[in-house]
Amino acid sequence: MTKRSRTERRARERATAKLVRDKWKIATFEPGGAPERPIVVVSASVVESHARALPCALCGASVRIDEHVAEEHDGQRLRVTHITCMQCGASRPLYYRIAQPN
Repeated sequence: MTKRSRTERRARERATAKLVRDKWKIATFEPGGAPERPIVVVSASVVESHARALPCALCGASVRIDEHVAEEHDGQRLRVTHITCMQCGASRPLYYRIAQPN
C-alpha cells in the first residue's frame, strides 16, 4: 500500500525542520557562534569584511550585515555582528574578540 501524498509531504517537512535545527546547533558550536567561542581578530576594522565573507549556516548563500555593535559578555568586551541570509532570511549573531597587542 502506498503512502498518501499528504503523509509523505509532512514526513519531508519534519525531516527538513530537523535538519534546520541540527544546522543551527552546529553553527552555535563553531567559532563565532556564541560569546564563549568568539572569532579572534586583530582589529575591529576587519570584523565586517570577515562576517560578510562567511556563508549562511543554513543554506550557504551570501549574508548581509544588519548591525555591528560592541557588547560585554561575562566581563569580556566583544564585537557582535548581526547577519541575515539574503536567500533564506535566516538571522544570527557572530561574536568577535579583538586580540590584545603583544
